[in-house]
Amino acid sequence: MLDIEFWLIFLACSHLCLSIALQELREAYAAKIKQPMDLSTVECKLLAGKRYATPGDFVNDLALVFSNAIVFNKDGRDVGDPLSCAYYNASIHLLRYCRWLSLELLSDYVERIDHVDTPKEPTLPLMSWTLTEGNRSKAREEMETIVMNEPIERSLEGDRFTWTESECEKLLKALRHQSDLKYMTFFIQPNYPHDYNAFIAKPMDWEHVQKNLKRRQYEKFHEVVDDLRLIFSNALKYNARHAGTDTVSGMAFDSAQYMSKKLEVAINKMMVTVSDRLERERIDHENAEREIAAAERAEEEKIRAQWKSENPGKEGGPTIAPRVESTQRSRTLTKRAAAYRREQADFEVPFFDEEDDGQHETSYFSVVREQKAIFERQRQERIKMQQGTSSLAAGLFIRLAQKDLALQWVADERKKLGIPSPGKPKLAESSMGALDSMGDPILPAVASQVLKALDAKERKPFQLSLSKQQKKTKRVKKPKVLLNFFGDDSD
Repeated sequence: MLDIEFWLIFLACSHLCLSIALQELREAYAAKIKQPMDLSTVECKLLAGKRYATPGDFVNDLALVFSNAIVFNKDGRDVGDPLSCAYYNASIHLLRYCRWLSLELLSDYVERIDHVDTPKEPTLPLMSWTLTEGNRSKAREEMETIVMNEPIERSLEGDRFTWTESECEKLLKALRHQSDLKYMTFFIQPNYPHDYNAFIAKPMDWEHVQKNLKRRQYEKFHEVVDDLRLIFSNALKYNARHAGTDTVSGMAFDSAQYMSKKLEVAINKMMVTVSDRLERERIDHENAEREIAAAERAEEEKIRAQWKSENPGKEGGPTIAPRVESTQRSRTLTKRAAAYRREQADFEVPFFDEEDDGQHETSYFSVVREQKAIFERQRQERIKMQQGTSSLAAGLFIRLAQKDLALQWVADERKKLGIPSPGKPKLAESSMGALDSMGDPILPAVASQVLKALDAKERKPFQLSLSKQQKKTKRVKKPKVLLNFFGDDSD
């Protein structure tokens, strides 16, 4: 059992880094390091078997790999060497991560004492540590400082979860294993007693937390953790009076005790994974800034050297503006950070046995299909609108052309018959304005004749009379006569 735990912690670290001792010059390394150690040596000891008598021996060798790298790269880091700075920062993080991981995975071998190891230098982490409960509590405090107040990278509702949201979802799934169903029955759906609000100020259940996560209502990690802890703390508070009985409240109290312990284990493991990734992103960002700063300094030196070659014997040099956070620099850092987030993690601690059910991928592709369908509908509507506009314009053009042809035909016929073109007689302003607006030379003459006929004195007006509506007579249905096609013997 001990060898299995050793293998787990070894694989966790071996996926995160390469063997540092093999990448450095062996002579310089041997001059600075009294006791060399690398992951290959640790692996050989594990394969040989029975080389580690206690878990502490294994942890010390593993910590020695990264502590040696810190000592070796310290001088280069002090003078600002980019490669030494990168190794130095990575070694500090991996040493801390190794301590967090060992105190969680080897929890069965942690001594129940409050002893806490202190670092030799305040600016450096612990170079070695013992497996004690005090060190474990200190490690959890460090991880809580990094994780709990970290903002959750939220996606749009219905879209695929980001990696931070996926970690919160894993925390929810850790409470819904099939083996724990009998304990979680009390806490999944809201089914509170009638006097529950008299004892509990803020009720909480598992489904409520899941809905809040899907609606992207959580901004930081501690909000999810606080709501999950509230589920079982409410149950312990309300059912404490029935603890130890065979009632439903007694069983709910026992289930809350069991699931709260399991929740704390899942929270600790989640903090190990999230804190590791956040620290790696921070180191990657610092390395990118360092590379850009080195490139800017090289460019400045190149400009000064070129100026000196073009102006020999002159003192001074070109005035170079102080380095600022330019738009291009910010854009480069943003691209690198985005590319890093898109990469999948090199290693994931095997805390959760459940595999991804593909729910988020399904929702993502369904959203894409819906967007494609909306675009296709818009395209079809645009085509219909273009066709309708074209047909309307063509019809209007044809009618205008027909009108011009008709007017031209009337003018030609008048010329053949010798009929002069009628002028525009003076009409009433309102009538003339209405007729002139139509632009037809024939309509004014017709309108003048109509107005003369209306103004005649002997004109007899039409008389209209309203007659009473005649009542409709009901039609009497005649009886139907049956025809005898086969004949009747009685006739």
